[in-house]
Amino acid sequence: MVKPVNPALGRKSQYRRLRLADRKWRQKHHRIKIHRITAETVNHSRFELSPTTAFAAAALSAALLFLSFQLNNSSWPLAFIALIPLLAGAAACQSPRTAAGLGLLSGFFFFYIELYWITNSIAGFTSLPTLVVILVMALLALYMSLYVAIFCGLWHYLNHLNALESAYGKIISTLAGAAIWLLLEDFRGWFLGGFPWHPLGLTQIDNQFVSWLLPLGGVRLLSSLVIFGNLAIYLTGRALFRKRLRAVMLYCGLLLLPLIGLALIGSGSDNLPTLKSQITNPADPEPSRSRIAVIQPNILQKEKWRPENRDKIIEKMLLLSRKSLADNPDLIIWPEAALPLLLENEPEIFNRLHRFVTENQVSLMLGSPRLIRQENGSGKTLFNSIFLISPVQRLQIYNKVKLVPYGEFTPMASLFPFISKIVPGLSYSPGDKILNFNLKQLKIAPSVCFEGVFPAFSAGFFAAGANLLINLTNDAWFGDSPGPRQHLANIRLRALENNCTIVRCANTGISAIINPAGKIEQYLPLNQEGILSAEIACRHQPPTFFASHRFLPTYLAGLYLLLTSAFIFYRRSGYRT
Repeated sequence: MVKPVNPALGRKSQYRRLRLADRKWRQKHHRIKIHRITAETVNHSRFELSPTTAFAAAALSAALLFLSFQLNNSSWPLAFIALIPLLAGAAACQSPRTAAGLGLLSGFFFFYIELYWITNSIAGFTSLPTLVVILVMALLALYMSLYVAIFCGLWHYLNHLNALESAYGKIISTLAGAAIWLLLEDFRGWFLGGFPWHPLGLTQIDNQFVSWLLPLGGVRLLSSLVIFGNLAIYLTGRALFRKRLRAVMLYCGLLLLPLIGLALIGSGSDNLPTLKSQITNPADPEPSRSRIAVIQPNILQKEKWRPENRDKIIEKMLLLSRKSLADNPDLIIWPEAALPLLLENEPEIFNRLHRFVTENQVSLMLGSPRLIRQENGSGKTLFNSIFLISPVQRLQIYNKVKLVPYGEFTPMASLFPFISKIVPGLSYSPGDKILNFNLKQLKIAPSVCFEGVFPAFSAGFFAAGANLLINLTNDAWFGDSPGPRQHLANIRLRALENNCTIVRCANTGISAIINPAGKIEQYLPLNQEGILSAEIACRHQPPTFFASHRFLPTYLAGLYLLLTSAFIFYRRSGYRT
């Protein structure tokens, strides 16, 4: 047993004597390391950050994150160092609660700056006072920053556990930190309907060294890889600063070398067809080719639903569609809620569209609200839907499943009825299933607006056999802001994850054709009327590994955290079985 020390000695002397006595006892009895020194005994070895230093660390990480999300060839490296100031600050805090507060501050800075454009929708289409609009935006940024706070608090706890204080223990906590971040991003994409906007892995979409992992594990895998890189660089730098060369060599060998290995594989992936075939499951060499025409009408949101503009909008859409016939398209695509009406409730308009399709032997895909009377006659259900009208096939309809929280439905409205008054929105109902549209050789995954930012949900269409993703959206709500550009960037990930072509049709832009490598081949600029004609090649292929096992990263991260928890419990118990 460790003998008690003289309480008259200083705290540092007590700490040294306790550690020395403990080491001698372990050597004598050939037992594993037993940590009987409590966190309260060694709290003096940590220090509390001054408010200025804490603010600077939080702000610096937020600024680096903002720069890394600019998505150009020079921005992606910043993501691997962006969180290091925050990690250093969190490690210096005295408690997990303080570290979580630092993460909350940094996350709030980042998300408020990155998502400020949402105020355009609230201020432009509601009568809320400016102060209330600012408050709503602050609440959204605060909610998003909660996940950063939870990560910082949990990582602080793991980093200061006696059971993980060795160099090997730090490696375990580094992997645990990456797993925690992955699970937090997954939870953010589910809770209250989900808002998976701007996952950390998005910063690597133009990084050829690691983007090849997207069809293997999706964007969540890249997010955890970026966190792993930040933690590995931080731990290596800290050990180097403290001149712990053995720990530096261990971290370089077990943490940094795997990252370098992945980068080397990625840099030569074009010369590794066997590896790429195992990941993306390439299809037959002869793809089916179809011509499509994307209509971008550029109708302002304030003008769209005015009764006096109804006939003008219908004529404009048909006029642009007739112009597109010059390129002999197989499919004409209109954006989300293309017409200011309920299409199924307007038989005259529907018949007019059907005549256009039949006379020109072209299919038409468009978005429209859909109102269905319930079977018991007690009420009506409103859906945000996509219609595919074909000259030779029956009408195909898809009802949007993933609705926009506080835009198309109000989470927790029954518990907090005042929320729907602050942020008014329509009461849409979600569809009950996903389905693919069949059109000649195409098997189309229909996607409405916000649905394109959900990785596992979108992959479900390709697991069911889709070979083309068509996303219809109306970003006119966001005006001339970063919102439409961010929306386009988020949906580019789906092309890489599913090895597919994406056609995006937006009311005011940005409409685009995205190839399976995630590159934008053609696009129409924001706030510009136009027609985008293109020939697309779609292969009949098995789904990628991610599409077939889209929940595997989540399961593996959860399993690793369970095993880490069991290991910590075992080490803290002080016994070996």
